[in-house]
Amino acid sequence: MRKSLLLFSTFLFLVFQTMGQDVSITGKVVDVAGEGIPGVNVLIKGTTIGTTTDVSGSYSVSAPGDAILVFTSVGYTKQEIAVNNQTTINITLEEDISELSEVVVTGYRSVKKSDLTSSIAVVDGDNLTQQPIGSVDNLLQGQSPGVLAVSQNGRPGGNAYIRIRGVGSVNASNEPLFIIDGIQMTQSDYNALNPNDIQSISILKDAASTSIYGARASNGVVLITTKSGAAEKGKPTITYKFQFGQKEKIPDNFDMMNKEEKLAYEVATGGMSQATADFVSTSPAYPETDWQDVLLRTGQVQSHDLSLASTTDRAKYFFSLGSYDEEGISVGSNFERLSGRLNLEFKTTDWLTFGNNLTVSQTKERETRDRFNVQNPFYAIYAYNPYESEFQLDANGDFVLDENGDKVYNLTRQGFSISEALRNNPESNERLSAIGGVFARITPIEGLVYTSRVSMNYQIYRREYYIQPNSVLDGYVGDPNAPGIKTDNGYDRSLTTWTNTLEYTFKPMGNHNINVLGGTEYVKSRLEQYSISGKGFPSEDFFTQDNASEITGGFTSIDEWALWSQFLNVNYNFGEKYFVTGSVRRDGSSRFGADNRYGIFYAGSFGWNMTEEGFLNDVSWLEQLKFRASAGTSGNVPTSLYAALGYYNIGNYNNTSASFPGQLENPNLQWEENFNYSVGIDFGLWNNRLSGSFDYYNRDTYNLLFPRPLSQTVGFTSRTENVGKIKNSGIELELNAIVVDQGDFKFNIFGSYSTVKNEVLELDNGGEDIIDGNSGISLLREGLTANTYYLVRYAGVDPDNGDALYYDINGEITNVHSYDDAVALEGKSPLPTYFGNFGFNSSWKGLSLNVNFFYQGGNYIYNYQNEAVLMSDGSNYNINQRKDALNYWKNPGDTGVLPRPDANNDIYDSDRYLQKGDFIRLRNVTLAYSLPKSLIEKAKLSNVEFYVQGTNLLTINPHFTGDPEVGRGSDESNLTTLGEFTLFTYPNTRGYTAGVNVTF
Repeated sequence: MRKSLLLFSTFLFLVFQTMGQDVSITGKVVDVAGEGIPGVNVLIKGTTIGTTTDVSGSYSVSAPGDAILVFTSVGYTKQEIAVNNQTTINITLEEDISELSEVVVTGYRSVKKSDLTSSIAVVDGDNLTQQPIGSVDNLLQGQSPGVLAVSQNGRPGGNAYIRIRGVGSVNASNEPLFIIDGIQMTQSDYNALNPNDIQSISILKDAASTSIYGARASNGVVLITTKSGAAEKGKPTITYKFQFGQKEKIPDNFDMMNKEEKLAYEVATGGMSQATADFVSTSPAYPETDWQDVLLRTGQVQSHDLSLASTTDRAKYFFSLGSYDEEGISVGSNFERLSGRLNLEFKTTDWLTFGNNLTVSQTKERETRDRFNVQNPFYAIYAYNPYESEFQLDANGDFVLDENGDKVYNLTRQGFSISEALRNNPESNERLSAIGGVFARITPIEGLVYTSRVSMNYQIYRREYYIQPNSVLDGYVGDPNAPGIKTDNGYDRSLTTWTNTLEYTFKPMGNHNINVLGGTEYVKSRLEQYSISGKGFPSEDFFTQDNASEITGGFTSIDEWALWSQFLNVNYNFGEKYFVTGSVRRDGSSRFGADNRYGIFYAGSFGWNMTEEGFLNDVSWLEQLKFRASAGTSGNVPTSLYAALGYYNIGNYNNTSASFPGQLENPNLQWEENFNYSVGIDFGLWNNRLSGSFDYYNRDTYNLLFPRPLSQTVGFTSRTENVGKIKNSGIELELNAIVVDQGDFKFNIFGSYSTVKNEVLELDNGGEDIIDGNSGISLLREGLTANTYYLVRYAGVDPDNGDALYYDINGEITNVHSYDDAVALEGKSPLPTYFGNFGFNSSWKGLSLNVNFFYQGGNYIYNYQNEAVLMSDGSNYNINQRKDALNYWKNPGDTGVLPRPDANNDIYDSDRYLQKGDFIRLRNVTLAYSLPKSLIEKAKLSNVEFYVQGTNLLTINPHFTGDPEVGRGSDESNLTTLGEFTLFTYPNTRGYTAGVNVTF
């Protein structure tokens, strides 16, 4: 027995002694095809000790006999292998499709998402294609924390306002830079893109990610990458998608008066006698009319998309054709798009690859007016009286006909017929776009890549506006001796970019990984514009300008600008654990004078992948914990191309050519600059059952570009100057939780929450406020939020006589309204202070249900629509009013009522019309079903999916009257500040869509 115990003890001693010794291990790492994989990290688990595979995939490493080797490489599934005293370990790594999708496009290069040190959000293109939206920027709504996307209005093909981490400028652009496949875009390009061509969208939010783009990136960068080949080599993929649907105006709580209520209201205001009201009430010539039924319709949407993709050892290509047709909810509005794309990439040798990206599209749009006047149909649906008909009726209620037997339009009490205007005053535009480029990529030695890309964004735009001869509007604004008015205008625009980069990736030793990228970029824009107007057309069938009896005006112009840049980006990581990135860019812009033409922008960032530390190895529930920090600068340029220059205009004076001063020069004009810093954490818990991120950011903008008002004695109203500094700061939280993952059933929830605190820090304006020159109801003041409302305060109704009451500048109550009593309303601005989204994704076998809500709040909106059709106090007695307007003062002592209405009252701006804009909206619901593989394989199909989808299905807005998702008040009236007004612009829509996706 003792001998047995001694032998067993000796055996255990030898085993443990052997396990404690290092073993020299060699091996090879290959892919599923048996090809060696270079650059695979081979680490001893829990340490930073290890090596990487050579060009053939071979490696050699020493490790304890009881150690575990961890094999990792971008695009492959991680493997852990126990050494167990083996001296040879060969493994096969499989492609990780999910990790491949986590490769993020950043400034001029792509990196693995886990290597990021900056704040970048990634949107999968597959999440964008089921929504029936004409412009790609609208698809960003609710897709990322820190990114506020609000539709400008519901116009077919209309754009969105995009704000990334607040409002960074008060007069220069606040729109982010859009780049598609390395080609700069402008906002007019967004609706020319086919969303089905998009592979992914990267949204660069902080200085570390945007600084490499320099002067164009102060408001963030949106990088769009289009599709470029099939996922599986040697297997071409054909995809056909079809969708159709309907859109309707989102219901609002503007409950308008019916015929009898409106007649009673007009009598009460003194705008109509009782006898006239009695006659209108009973006459067949004045039937009850619902103007929303007359002027609005159910819009129709339909699209077809066909694509072909293929990947071989030497080539990748993607080809697509698409059509999109949206009939607007307003009679006379529609948007059509035809598009085609061809992306090619050829690897001619082991060291040379070349290719191209090209999309060509044609869009056609028929527009409706949104100016705040009688030409606006969205004003008419509320303002036209319920006792007025679309067509004139006689005493018997029969239609009145003209000499041709056609119905005669009724001019209404507005003296206008919007129905006649929609027919006889068409406004349309057509745009042809070509966005493309060619590139060559040379790899002379391992790790060194030179890329040269030349691209162009070319656009031809034509617009026509025609007031037909003898139309109602022609009678108001035309010449009776030369009936009919026509305006043609348009432009040809080219934006050319030449980018050259040299990138070197190497490992100087051990776990040190370095990537260096340097480059140059030249951008030039040329815009040729024209306009010509004429009058006197023989008939509606002859409406080209050569048929005009007189050309009444016109112009041509050429505008150019250029940008010349050099940049450098350096990335370092140690063992996939510590990451450091730095970048610098020098931009030269033609928009500044010679002394301030160049700006230098820089950024740095740091990342720490804490889960790679040995002290966290035993924390089994912690899958990921990464810390990020960044700081840096970016720039902005004036919207005017020649803001720093003084120039003269050439015109006509007393029938001779003459010149006169057009702009006062400012040779000291400087770049508007942003200094941003942010810190963040990415985390994943319990095998990533709960994951998310948290960021804090601070964004200071200084040298604000602003048209400073000048004394009238100077001879100019303003001059663009650098006037001050504003600040945006906030937090961003994103959470994803896998609630159920059992067999075929999966259910996860998600949500995000973002805050923005905006403050004007400095105004170099002698301590004076800067009041908005367009609206007059908001201002800039040090210490307050930008665009803080500036209004007279409403004090209610005098219970004794029903007069409207106001606070004067000293806070005393008066019944006299004076704009001299306007004050800044601290804490009240159109800028949301928080926003986000939440929802869930679920699937069971081939069935899936996805729901997404969007919310925002903290902002206030000036409700001009309420001012016009509710609280006009009788001033607008001749247009319809909300039913609530009947709740007015009638007797002494009445409280909680509107002021006494009177036809002689005036409408005054005050905070009476200011309302909170908080809301929650059910943005999107999608129900989809994919047919079983066993059913479709016989037809040689790889996927067949049917889906139904709804957008903007439900809105909860406890404080606001109307639709609280407000973009612009009125484009034509130049009231375009984000969220400041509601002013009868094209309403947002609710949509229902069904579709099918078939993949061969």
